[in-house]
Amino acid sequence: MNSQMLDDSREQWTSHILSLILIAAAVRILVNSLTLMPLHFDEAQYWTYGEELDLGYYSKPPLAAWLIRVSTEIFGDTEFGVRFFPPLIHGWIAWLLFATGRRLFDARAGFWAGAVYLTLPGVTVSAGVMSTDPPMMAAWAAALYALVRALQATQDGKSGLLWWGAVGAAIGAGLLAKYTMVGFVGGCLGYAVFSRQGRWGARVTDWRGPALAFAAAVVVLSPNLYWNALNDFATITHVGDNTKLGGGAALNPDKALEFFGAQAAIFGPLLLIALGLMLWRGRWRDEWEYRLLMWLTLPLPVIMTVQALLARAHPNWAAPAYIAGALVVATWLLDRRMRSWVIASIAIGVVAFVGFWGVAGVYSARHAELPRLYDPFKKMRPGPEICAKALEARSDEPLLSTDRRLLADCMFVGGLGTTEIAIFNRSAGAGNHYQLTSSLRTGDRREFLMVLRGSQERAARYSGMFETVEEVARGEIRTHVDRTEPYFIARVAGFKGY
Repeated sequence: MNSQMLDDSREQWTSHILSLILIAAAVRILVNSLTLMPLHFDEAQYWTYGEELDLGYYSKPPLAAWLIRVSTEIFGDTEFGVRFFPPLIHGWIAWLLFATGRRLFDARAGFWAGAVYLTLPGVTVSAGVMSTDPPMMAAWAAALYALVRALQATQDGKSGLLWWGAVGAAIGAGLLAKYTMVGFVGGCLGYAVFSRQGRWGARVTDWRGPALAFAAAVVVLSPNLYWNALNDFATITHVGDNTKLGGGAALNPDKALEFFGAQAAIFGPLLLIALGLMLWRGRWRDEWEYRLLMWLTLPLPVIMTVQALLARAHPNWAAPAYIAGALVVATWLLDRRMRSWVIASIAIGVVAFVGFWGVAGVYSARHAELPRLYDPFKKMRPGPEICAKALEARSDEPLLSTDRRLLADCMFVGGLGTTEIAIFNRSAGAGNHYQLTSSLRTGDRREFLMVLRGSQERAARYSGMFETVEEVARGEIRTHVDRTEPYFIARVAGFKGY
């Protein structure tokens, strides 16, 4: 193929991926504007973080909260405003995958990798929720692209220091979103230590590039490190507590299998099978490009499966692995003339998109008439309705609850800040961000509007902690045809202690 034909081919694939990215982003923004999915309580919590901008928060680093603040300043404090960025972020990740694939292999491989990524079932869900995952994964994809550029510069006899700095800056930005970004560093170290051939590994003698990357990452992350130092390293400690390790409990093979099965739902069954075939045949070890991508794909799901075996692991904890995973699997299948697998995987993703949002639409309109079992958002239904009742009864007293998730919902619905809420906290420390900022302590004589979920016995137990109790409302919210959620609202004062 002459250079003119090669340039034309690259332009063609570039045009294809840009068109696909724009179409996918437009469709997802449109779907998000329909508000078929209730706001997740974690999204509501990140919104409250963004309303009080800081360099860190108890449960998460600050980047997601900062992005929510930007989008809600533009589009308002609505579900659409909170969720504006994820479709754009995932489109950007697809573009970075295309650019990385074009560098490592060719424009065709880059296009199919980007197309595969855009249609992953996990991306369908992630593009509809503003969590810490999208910005962290965007940084992961940027770090991968910068790393490839740095390695290629090194191979060409250049220092590549600019690209090494970009690797570090991307890692630091990813850590500002979610500490799972450390998995990228682990994959790079594994590749460096165990890769005996190719562009990087045991033969590296000039460590200025990796040292610069480390320094850049620390500089970008330094604001959050500073905040943690001032707050007893609350976020870092929370991450350790969140793993639930060290409890001495028995192994959980059922949880490990459940986690592994969830990966098939996130990545797609055909791609997961293809990844297994790559491992079994082992030929990926012969080429440095495949080795690098595999080191940035495999360790995180394996570690998280072990984590699920020992304690617990949420399915999305391994999600960033499928950035490099989409590229390496798509390229491997194309090289073996198995493009039909790639196309079938994309088709499965499109069907999953239609099915997921179809179910979401049906439940959005008629959830009270449908069974709870099949509702993908069953846990998100009661909070906003209970909050609406509480906020209707509230004057200017702080809203008090035992449940940080319910408080997050109410703060979003009512536009409240942390000075306008309080949360029960028996311990001297904090178990969530609201306990860090707004714990109810013995001796607090203020009047509160207490809102609780749960049984009458639970309501009576917490009411007994106050000198005066004026019941405002009690009842049940019907969330589904086979499920109601009890609630209790009372005006209380004179907290007697725990």
